[in-house]
This record gives sequence, C-alpha cells and structure tokens, in this order.
Amino acid sequence: MFHEQIFQDIFHNCLQLCNESYLVGGAVRDSLAGTDGISDVDIAVEGDGYEIARLLAESLSVRATFVPMDKVRRVGRVIAPNTSASIIDVSSFKGLTISDDLCARDFTINSMGVHLWDILSGRFSQAIIDPVGGRKDLVNRVLRVSSDASFDDDPLRMLRAFRFEAQLDFRIDSGALMQIKNLAHRIQSVSGERIRDELAVILSLNCHDIVSEMAEFGLFWGMFPQLVPTLGLIQNDFHHLDVWRHTQSALKNLEWIITHLQDFFGDLSEIVLDYLTEQLVPNRQRIWLLKLAVLFHDSGKPSSLTIDTHGRRRFLRHEKISGSIAAEVGNWIKLASREISVLRLWVEGHMRTSILSSENVSQRTMIRFCHNFGRDAIGLALLHLADLFASQGPARSADECKRSVVRARQVLEILIEQEKTPMRPLLNGTELMSEFDLKQGPRLGSTLRWLSTEQSLGNIMNREQALEAVRRYLSMSEQEL
Repeated sequence: MFHEQIFQDIFHNCLQLCNESYLVGGAVRDSLAGTDGISDVDIAVEGDGYEIARLLAESLSVRATFVPMDKVRRVGRVIAPNTSASIIDVSSFKGLTISDDLCARDFTINSMGVHLWDILSGRFSQAIIDPVGGRKDLVNRVLRVSSDASFDDDPLRMLRAFRFEAQLDFRIDSGALMQIKNLAHRIQSVSGERIRDELAVILSLNCHDIVSEMAEFGLFWGMFPQLVPTLGLIQNDFHHLDVWRHTQSALKNLEWIITHLQDFFGDLSEIVLDYLTEQLVPNRQRIWLLKLAVLFHDSGKPSSLTIDTHGRRRFLRHEKISGSIAAEVGNWIKLASREISVLRLWVEGHMRTSILSSENVSQRTMIRFCHNFGRDAIGLALLHLADLFASQGPARSADECKRSVVRARQVLEILIEQEKTPMRPLLNGTELMSEFDLKQGPRLGSTLRWLSTEQSLGNIMNREQALEAVRRYLSMSEQEL
C-alpha cells in the first residue's frame, strides 16, 4: 500500500518539512481493510499544518495546488490532479501529541495513525498507533465513538455514524446510539451544507433501513422536524399505512425498483439508470435527490387534512404544501437552484401522475405529460410507482399497479421518440407574447406546452394553423376563467 511514487514523494517531502508527521484517519482504516484505490489522505503534523500544506504543494514534482481550508485550526489541502493522491489534507495536532490527536477524532476506526517514516520503511501494519482500539472494532465491524465528547464536539458526527453504517456496512455500537438519541436535537446547530454532503451519500446508497434507524433514534426528526406531524397520521381508504409508514414503504419500494430496473423497463433500463446517475451538480447524482423527494412528497398532508360530514379524510392540494416544505429544506441544506427546482417539480407533480394508473388515458394525454415534465417525467414515473406500491388500501385496485408499470415504460418510449426527432416549434415564446399580448408567466408556459403537444400529435402543421389554434385555445381559456 502507498508504494506509488506520488505517495512516496508526498510522505518524504512532508517529513522534510516536519519530522513528526503521521498518516491518520480514513486512509489508515481503508488500508487495513484492504480497500483499493485510496486517493484521499489525511496527514497530522506536530507543526503548522496550514503552512506545511502550502510548502508541500510547492515541493512536489507533479502539478499541485494549495487550498486553504481552516486558518484557525491550521488545516491546509493539497490537490494533485491526475495522480493517485488527488487530495492531501494536512492538519496540526489536536492536542500536544499524536495520541491526543487520535483520541479527539470521531470514531475508533478513524482514530489510528502511522508515522510516515514507518510507511516508507515498509512497517505500516506493525507500526499502527491505536490508542482507542480501532483495529479491533474494524475487524468486528463496529462503530464506536473515540470519546464520550465526540458528538458534543461536532454533532455532525451523529449523521456521519449512519453514513459509515450505510457505506461500510458496519453496525453502530449501542452506546453511541443512546448518545445519538439524547443529543439528536443538536443536529440543528450544524450548517446545512455539511448535512447535505453526508445525506447525499446516505441517500445515494440502499438506505431505507438506515433512514428508519435514524428515525428510531431521533436524528431524522432532529434534521427534519417538518416531518414529525406525519407520524401516526391516518390516511384515506386508498392507503393501508399512516403517512410516515407509507413514506418509509415508498422509499423501500423505490430502492427495490431501482435494483430491478430490468424487470420494469427491459431494454430501456439503461436509460433510466443513466438518468438516475447523472450529476445535476458535481458529485451529486439525481438518485439521492429523488429519494429526498420521496421523503417529502406527503409532508404537506398534516396541514391539509380535512374530514367531511361522512368521515372521509381528504388532503386537497397537499402536494403544493409539500413542494413548499421540500423547497424550504432544500434551501436550508444549500442545494443548488437547479436541484431545488427538480425536487419541487417531483414533489408538486406527484399527484399529476395519476394518469399513469387511470383506466383510459389517451396518447395525447401521455404526450402532454411528457412535454410538461421533460426528462424529469422519468423521475416522476419512478416516484409514482414507489408511491402506488405503498398505497394498498381497500379502495385501491390491483390493476392500477399493472397499468402504471406499462405506462411508465410508455413515458420512456415517448421521451426517446422526442429526442430522436426533435421538433422545431412553430411559434416560440417571443412570438406568442407579440401576437397575443401575453406576459412572461404561467399562462405563457401552459400555452407553449399545449401548442407543443398539438404539434406532436400532428394536429398543427404550419405557422398559420398554429396561430389560429392558439387563438382558439386562449379564447376557451378565458371563457373557463
């Protein structure tokens, strides 16, 4: 391990700058576990980690860049692109000695270190410094905190515990779980972007059991108090579960669908997988955002509940309230504006997918659905299937599930056909605004989508027909108002 020249150069040069330099944290853990392809390394030094990182970047023979990380705690980063060691973080000791530093880290499996001279001398395994028993916990696949103050020192570590559980397939020690239960409310003191980065990893994995465990020990509710009112909230006859248990089931169903794409979409399954793994922003794929949408798709039900004179429970326009809640959470965890737009589109649009399970749906309606949501109609179709499979009350027909699976594939086929033969609009937004005195806004958007559907169906063939059709459409719309 670490035999490549780039690591040899980094370790040697770092030792020239500070003799008391140690490899620590995840790189030690992963090396002992036999993980291949370690590229991110943490080095703890007795001196000024910030300044040593700057000098290290200058000393390497490969192109390397210094990135200031934390001037107060004296942490610097070296980025060496196009090498095996893409990120090297150098930090000053937390305490007076390397043992002090290791004991101040989050979990025992991350609290091991090795002097860089011992690595260069080929003594990695024999020279492990392990003050809190991390090596034994690594073998037993247990996550224990390195000290009783670990979660107090940084409440994000509670979420990191679940991230490691999901990522490494470890179990969290019962003592740590009890601490999480007592301190879960402290997670609100953590910055939204730090929560986002951990949550994005968790939701990118098969995580329905992890989410349930986070809820059981309170951390989920600490992060998302907006969802607390869904606990135990009884629904209508289309549902056999309360809102929160339905949400859990929908998440489990979505993950089951994703792991069985071939069964649902056959030869089109690769298109769905490409869609889910596409990065909307660097290092954040669409798949985790879709799971976040599932978690919040019914968040508006508690505040929209009405009960009529016959005792029927209704949740009218709950999707709009849910969309607002999801957007509020998206802003808190510092999602990009594009991510918030897609998240809100899925949540607010999830009731419009009822056409996928309806008995008689025209090709025109399906085309309009695809035009309205574009490629994100794929995400909506997946959310619909997961939602429907989790809604098996006495009023639900088994045929609805069968129809929805067929129509989910039909959505893909329509989108593929649209991409094969992109349609040139007969009228664009500027022309509609000029010809019909329309303003920017929802009415212009709905008119453009309606016109696109009519053109796709072959009902409008030229500009003159388009102008006349829009005139009739707007006239009818005004009458309805």
